[in-house]
Parts: sequence; C-alpha cells; structure tokens
Amino acid sequence: MIARLVFRHLSFIGAAKPVSTLPFADGPNVIYGASNTGKSFTLAALQFMLGKSTPLPVIEQLDGYEAVLLGLDVPSLGPITLYRGIQGAGFRLYEGLHHEPPPGLPFRVLDAEYDARTENITSVLLGALGLGGKFVVKNENGEKNSVTLRSLDPFIFVDEGSIIDARSPILSGQYTSATAEKNFFRLLLTGRDDSAIVAVVPPKIRKARQEGQKELLEEWIASLDAQIDAIGIPRHQLDDQSKRIDASLIAIKGDLATRQRRIDEVTRERRRMVDEADRVTAQAREIELTLARFARLMEVYESDVERLEALEQGGHLLLARLDRPCPLCGAEVDHQHHRGRQDVERSPVAARVEIARIDRERRDLVATMNGLEADFATNLVTSERLQRRMAAAERILGALRPEESGLRDKYEQRIEARDTVRERLKLFEERDRLAVQLSQVTTAPTAAKPKLTVGIDGPTGHEFASKVSEVLQAWKFPGNPTVSFDSQTQDIRLDGKERGANGKGVRAILHSAFKVAVLLYCQDKGLSHPGVLALDTPLLTYREPIRVPRHGALATDEKELAATTLYEHFYLHLASLSGRAQFIILENSDPPSDLVDRLSVQTFTGDLADGRSGLLPSVSGSPTVS
Repeated sequence: MIARLVFRHLSFIGAAKPVSTLPFADGPNVIYGASNTGKSFTLAALQFMLGKSTPLPVIEQLDGYEAVLLGLDVPSLGPITLYRGIQGAGFRLYEGLHHEPPPGLPFRVLDAEYDARTENITSVLLGALGLGGKFVVKNENGEKNSVTLRSLDPFIFVDEGSIIDARSPILSGQYTSATAEKNFFRLLLTGRDDSAIVAVVPPKIRKARQEGQKELLEEWIASLDAQIDAIGIPRHQLDDQSKRIDASLIAIKGDLATRQRRIDEVTRERRRMVDEADRVTAQAREIELTLARFARLMEVYESDVERLEALEQGGHLLLARLDRPCPLCGAEVDHQHHRGRQDVERSPVAARVEIARIDRERRDLVATMNGLEADFATNLVTSERLQRRMAAAERILGALRPEESGLRDKYEQRIEARDTVRERLKLFEERDRLAVQLSQVTTAPTAAKPKLTVGIDGPTGHEFASKVSEVLQAWKFPGNPTVSFDSQTQDIRLDGKERGANGKGVRAILHSAFKVAVLLYCQDKGLSHPGVLALDTPLLTYREPIRVPRHGALATDEKELAATTLYEHFYLHLASLSGRAQFIILENSDPPSDLVDRLSVQTFTGDLADGRSGLLPSVSGSPTVS
C-alpha cells in the first residue's frame, strides 16, 4: 500500500460560533464558486494546519472563531485530528477524527517549529512518510538544511500566484533557498538525500582563518622561545639527562622488584606460620576442653562406684539379719516367711558386676586422657617453635622494609627529575610542531571553489519529463508536444520552448501537470510523497475575462487551449487516480456535469439564500453546513 496523507475535514470552532466544517473525500475534490467565498482561504488554512508560520488571512468571517481542526489519515498513525489556535503556535494531536476537541480525550502536544530535540508536526508527519531525518544541501559550501514540512509545501499546495508564475514549479523565488529547493526535488525523485555531503569552509572565510592561524601560531612560537631561553640548557644536554635518568630508573626498578619479591616471600611464609600457629592453638584449646569434660566424667565414675559399694555392703548386712530370730515377734528362722530373699541375694552380685564394668570404662578413660595430655604437650612444643620462626620472619621483614622504602623514595626522586626534563623537552617538541603548522598555513594553496551537483541529473530529468508527457497526453493537451527537462532552470520545455514563455493559463496547466507528474513518478518508483495535491485555479485558461478581469484577456495560446476538451480530460484523469492520490481543486467554474458523480464537489455560491455561501458563514448569515 502506498504511504500517503488523506485530508478528511477542515473545521473551524469558536465559543459563540457554530462549527463550520468542510469535508474532503479521497480522490478528486472540487471546490468552486464565486470570488471572495473562501476558496483561497481554504488553501491557506490547510497550509496553516500543516505548520506554516504565516498567520491566517484576516477576514471578517473569521471573527469569533478560536481554533482550526484538521482531520486526516496518516501512515502508521491512522485517523488523527490536529488542533491549532487561530493565532498559531503549537498543535494538539488527537487520535481519531473529531470536528471539535473531544472532552477528556488525551492528546499529544506538537511544536510547530522543527527541532530535532522535540516532538513537532514535522517529525511526526515526515516520519510517517519516510522523510524524517533527511538533509539537503543549501549552498555551494555543502552546508545542509533539515527537511521539514515547509520543504514539501510546493508539492502539496499550489496557490493562485505560484501556479501562473514563470519560474520553475519547484522554486519559491527566494535566491537564498533555490539550492535547497532544487536538492529537495532531487530527494523526492531519487530517494537520496545529502546526509553524506561534508560541508567545506568558504574561500573568504578560509583565507581569513589562515591569516588568524598564522598570527596565533607566531605568537605561540614566540612564547615558547622565551620559555626555552629561560631554561638555559641546550636541547642535546636535556636529551642526555633524559637518557641517564631512564637508565638509572631501570636499575632502581630492578632492585626494587628484587626487594619486593623477597618481602612477598617472607610475608607469605609468615602468613603460613601464623595460620599454622592459629590451628595449633585452636587444637590445644579443644584438648583442654576435652580433658576437662573427661575429668568430670571420672568424678561421675568414682561417685557411681562408691554408691554401688555401699549397695553391696547393705545387701550383705541384710542377708546376715535374715538368719536370726525376728526382732519384733521373736519367731525362729524356721517359722519366718522370706519371699524377697532371692532379690536380696541378687543385689550385691549386681552391684559387683556394675562396679567391674565401671572400672573397665575408667581404665579406658584414663588411657584416653593420657593420650590427650601427650598431644597437648606436643602442641605446646609446636606453638613455641612457630612463635620463634614468626619472630625470625619479623626480624627479616624489619630489615627488608627500610631498604625497599629507600629504593622507592629514590625511584620517586628520579621520576620527578625525569618529568622535569621531559617537560622542558616538550617545549622544544611543541615549538617544532607549531613551526610545521606555521609552514603548512603559510604555504597552503588557495582552495578551489567546490563543485556540487544541484537538482536532478540528466537521466532523471529525462525520465521525469516522460512522466509529465504521460500526464499531458492523459489530459489531451493539444499538439502532442515533446516534453524535455532543462537542468539549468529545473523546469520543463515543450518542443524546446520554456514553460514560462507561455500565457498564464497555459503555465497554470503545465505547472499542474508538473506537480501531478511528481506525485505519480514517486509512487511508481516507490518513493516518499504525501500523495495529496491542492491546486488553486489550475484551469485558468478556461476563465471568462469579463468575470475574472485581473488576469486580462486570453492570450493566443490560451485561446487555442480553451478550444480543446482538456477541461474534461483533466478531471477525468484525476478521477482515475482515486485510491492513489487525493486532489483538492479550487476553481471559479463548475466541473463537467457528466463527471460530477466521480468527483467530490463543494459549491461556494456566495449567496446566503442558495446553498453553502462559502467556507465560513457570513457575519450576518446563517451557519455553514457541510
């Protein structure tokens, strides 16, 4: 699908005014009617809503209106509405089509002026058309302008004055902007901008800069000469000093590295011994804790043995009493009942067995404690040995560190001396560099005036001229002329005759064919183009001099053209392009009646009692309806 813009409506609103809306359809739109009904104002309002800074023309019908809304379809954005105050400044962008600002609907704020750092009307619309971030060269020095919506103006809007002008349809008439306008035309027809062009300094400015550089370099060299004289040491002696200092630095650095390696070795060995000593100390502490716990266990064993021995003695005593008369009743042994005798007899035996078991465990515990005490003694010996070795390492480090520190101080002193010599040598080197620059500036050749290609080249011009010829043939332009492109004027010729040499009406037709051909050429090549074209009075040839006196009587070539059917074929061709492009034709005369059903027609009658009187209602009239 071709990426293009489609205008949907133009609305005017005010707090005390009814909404006045002019709708647009895709394809050809014809707005015709009497003079002073708002046809040219419609064109100015559309330009205003695409960011033109020129204020809207002051007309009495505009009094009371506060803002303008333009509804349009934009590639990648879809239907949107642009809102702008009558006084100008920035825009609001609403999603969707609206004849009035929708309450509560969020909107984006767009600046009217282009700035790469902000969101603006140019960045949004040109970005959607694939023309965002493009550049065109504006002068022979290669300086560039950013492409903006103003660059596209001549290819979207053609007012009544431009359409009959003798200059090229791509030029505004401003000398300073001619190069940029021609190069933008090339961008449209080729798709290539001038981003790669590198700007050069103009010869006059270059010469002035060279003189300034020469004077500045001479001042710098004189300042360096004064500093060199103040040193009082020739350059060759400074070179010798630098070499000697570098040699001594190498030697000191070697000694320093040797000392540092030895310090690192001793430090690592000391660290290893510290870690070992920590391990031995921790192990000895653990043995001490274990021996303490075992001592408490030994106490438990001894307490248990004493208790069991008491129990054993108690059992023997109890058995001895069992063989005597009862102390209570005096009964003899044979007459006593001893049901628990066996239990009493087993108690001393059990106690003796338990005492034997505890004795075994106690002997094992004693053996274990003896082994731990031996380990503890070994740890103490190891710890003392490690302490002696750590003390020896500290003594070695105490001797090495002062030596290393002295070498480091000596190295830093040599560095300072080397830096001083180097700074002095830099004065000589800087003077040599500036002397070379002065020589280059003094002997620099005068730069040739840059040559840049402006506008489209011959092959592109020929191909474009063929497209213009196709359009003229579709319009049944009389004589079937040969169309060519003049690279000098960036305009077309018919049978070798300049377009501007024709009468006003013929120039208007040829200008219109030029702009339609640009649109179709870009679409055929898959190049960016807005796809909408507004033409103010393209069929001027068919005017009635009495009704339109400001353009004078018809010239000979205008009379010949007016006698043809180009009028009908013009509209017929535009109607055939529906779906590819949108056209807005502003005319004084009505379109062919047999084509009205293929056109979107708006009639400005100029009469309050007859249909729509104009774009805006008359001050004393009723509201304009769409």
